[in-house]
Amino acid sequence: MKKIAFCALVTAIVLLASVSAPAQENSMAVGAGFDVMLPVASFGDQWSTGFGGTAQFDYAVTTHTTVTGKIGYLTWSGKQAYYTSAAITNFSASYSGVPILVGVKYYPHLFVTQAQTPVRVYGHLELGLMFGSTSASGSYKGYFGTYSLSTSASKTDFTIVPSIGAEIPVVPKGAIYVSVLYFDIASHGNIGCRAGYRMTIG
Repeated sequence: MKKIAFCALVTAIVLLASVSAPAQENSMAVGAGFDVMLPVASFGDQWSTGFGGTAQFDYAVTTHTTVTGKIGYLTWSGKQAYYTSAAITNFSASYSGVPILVGVKYYPHLFVTQAQTPVRVYGHLELGLMFGSTSASGSYKGYFGTYSLSTSASKTDFTIVPSIGAEIPVVPKGAIYVSVLYFDIASHGNIGCRAGYRMTIG
């Protein structure tokens, strides 16, 4: 919860204390970021905090609207307390996946009318697929002795990711950004924080 509170606080301060400069139409940008995911509800009962990285492409359609494409890699480790029992020991599990997402980023009119301030605030909605795989291993203590267990499976799930964030220029064509997001994988949710660097390329 401390990680979520910190991410939310940083973004809230930026949202309240700043307005953003207008985007240049038909411009393109690439970026990469680090993601932290905190599973919630039933997903949080089974899996620990997730980590990973994503790369993103932006194309500014208008001053206020940018279309995006994203790909990355995210991974979560299983909670031993959830799976371990008197019969099952030395258990370990992981869930990893490659999200491929497309979306629309919107810079509200309120935040693009005063060009003197550099910070750009936005809302972002992404849709796509999560190409995930789960693996697990452990030991089973039965009547005739202890046996090794190992299994794996793959699955593709619909994914939706709403977020709010801010971009803070540090050089003429580069900016750092931070966002708070909700990463939903087939109704299995995560509250997350993403931070990275974005560079205009055209």
